[in-house]
Amino acid sequence: MKRNLNRRDFLKVAGLTGLGIAAVACQPAQTTPEATQEVAAPTATSEAIQVKEETPTPVPTLAEAKYKQSPYLDSMTDLPPVEERISANPLVTAPRESIGKYGGTLRTVSWWPEAGNIQLYISEPPIKWKEDLTGYEPALAEAYEWSDDGLTFTLHMRKGVRWSDGEPYTSADWKFWWEDMALNEDYKVITVPGYMRKSDGSPIDMEFPDEYTVVWKSDIPQWVAPYYLAQGYWEFMGPSAKMKPAHFLKKYHPKYDSTKKYDDLSAIDKWQQTPGYPTVMAYYCKSVSEDGQKYLWARNPYYWRVDTEGNQLPYIDEISVEIISDEQARILALTSGKFDISFRGGGSPNDIPLFQEKASAGGYRMLEGWMNGAGAWPGYMVNDYYVEGGKYYDDDTPEHAKEIRDLLRDKRFRKALSWGVDRQRVIDVAWSGIGEPKQATISPQSWHFSSPQGQEVYKKWAAADASLDIEGANKALDEIGMKVGADGFRTLPSGKPFTLVMMVTDWGGSLKVQTDCAAEVQAQWQTNLKIKVEVQNLQGQPNVDTLTNEGQYMIRGAHVSEIDIMTYPDWIFPIVNRYYMPLEGRYYAKGKDTCKADPAIPYDCGVKPEPGSPAEKLQALYVQASQTKTVEDRHKLVWDAIQIHIDEGPFIIGISGDQRMPIIANTKLHNILDYGVVGPWAPDTPGNQVMAQWYFE
Repeated sequence: MKRNLNRRDFLKVAGLTGLGIAAVACQPAQTTPEATQEVAAPTATSEAIQVKEETPTPVPTLAEAKYKQSPYLDSMTDLPPVEERISANPLVTAPRESIGKYGGTLRTVSWWPEAGNIQLYISEPPIKWKEDLTGYEPALAEAYEWSDDGLTFTLHMRKGVRWSDGEPYTSADWKFWWEDMALNEDYKVITVPGYMRKSDGSPIDMEFPDEYTVVWKSDIPQWVAPYYLAQGYWEFMGPSAKMKPAHFLKKYHPKYDSTKKYDDLSAIDKWQQTPGYPTVMAYYCKSVSEDGQKYLWARNPYYWRVDTEGNQLPYIDEISVEIISDEQARILALTSGKFDISFRGGGSPNDIPLFQEKASAGGYRMLEGWMNGAGAWPGYMVNDYYVEGGKYYDDDTPEHAKEIRDLLRDKRFRKALSWGVDRQRVIDVAWSGIGEPKQATISPQSWHFSSPQGQEVYKKWAAADASLDIEGANKALDEIGMKVGADGFRTLPSGKPFTLVMMVTDWGGSLKVQTDCAAEVQAQWQTNLKIKVEVQNLQGQPNVDTLTNEGQYMIRGAHVSEIDIMTYPDWIFPIVNRYYMPLEGRYYAKGKDTCKADPAIPYDCGVKPEPGSPAEKLQALYVQASQTKTVEDRHKLVWDAIQIHIDEGPFIIGISGDQRMPIIANTKLHNILDYGVVGPWAPDTPGNQVMAQWYFE
């Protein structure tokens, strides 16, 4: 199957040409000169692929009807013939380069027991991202559809699919997940996700009319909700997700065995490290080392994909996963050639020269088309509703917090911060020149930008308030009434001393980059704007999320990226309790005016957005978009929301974005897709490709 690959150029925007620039020493910040050069809108990209979501990728036909299997399975004499194992309608997958060869063990690495970055390799949800990230298509599911009003969604399972132990995979497995886990109030590990709830917060109705049909029914349109299945391994494969083999897990469920406890169920419900746990993916866990640091995943004899010559996939027989917690140790192992592939395994854009230097000796090649997909790396979230509780000053009172809140909510202040930083200098100091100076956006590769009109929206957003304008910034601060005090720094409009507190962690994967960036931005704001800035490195501190979610922070460093904002709305739409509008988001998430607050918990129901405020407008747009039928019309509503960010923001001050990432592959490894994003986890990348077709030469 030949795919249109011109989107690759779109993915490979800024960052590639900077790799030859010598590293810039992270020297102490110098006084930034007055206005240098305006930040131009990102250069025009290649013509965007325009794919309608309801048009599935063409399925290739088999060259012949005879099916074949890996020699790895030949000794398993108890297996049924391959044609009886691959489902009644196997999914035919055309190779990227060529028909592969069976055999081999893929060596790869993670840093924590869940090995989520490896789970993304083999992710096989019912609905899957197209490999060019322009929309969705059926995968494990055979088909899906909506009623005309969108209130009913029907998932048609692929008939004849079996779990890796040979048991049938049917709607009974979905029913087990729904009734015995998600709706089970005694089992706290799994709950009904927000996208599967009605307008009053109660669970949708789920029906199972036959062995291969699952129906979702709600009182609000379901146009967006099913696409959550394609977002990240946690939605379908993880412990709290939906891939639940009922025949296996019932043995550990108290409902079916009174001698068991729910702790027994949660302990066993980890497919990646439970030998013999049945999966419907290309691999299952075969064994785990005694120290728990090495997993061996073996091919699923009942996997339901074949290539165009009828060869049952996957080509590679086993995956060896090693857990190495220390990043520098992982980088050393990767550059030595110990592992065959690494997406998110270790290293940042600053490590690319090292990976390139060691490639020949390590027996690997660099995949050049994989970007971080950052809309901002770093970005600085400005808390829209700052409240007391952070203990940043002695008089931590609601009255003092309100004056700071009013300042942070004043768009003149936010724009002044954005105008007051020389982005290219920060990039030179922290990223060795790698990256595109820009305002905070979501990922440039987002499908919301895949049309020419969408690209224009992106370019306008990326350039908004992103030019250095020290004179304009100081004029705005003067208008607010922030006078320069005797200590040389600006005060609050009341005349009280003011310190802008910036929290940073390793959000985005590199603490050094975050601290280097923060130090440079701190120096520039203090020099250019006369605003006193305190940087707090809270890496590993238990109060980081509390300060963020409770609205008790002023500014926090962040990594901003996302492909489908409708399924991960946080960066544009404040409908959950986090990021730049945490308390307004809590108000929405907890049922708005229906929330019953616990008087002992401050802001338990969040804060209702003020009439006409950006938060109110953005929440209304999300509701409208989620109830809009067509993809094109939803994109337009996202663009409307972006315009609010341009006009009323920035709510997140971006510095740089879309850096290339160090992705390596063994020189003998083939059929690997060489474009994508690995910054945002929600779009399931690199699971947008079919890892089952990788093979060793």
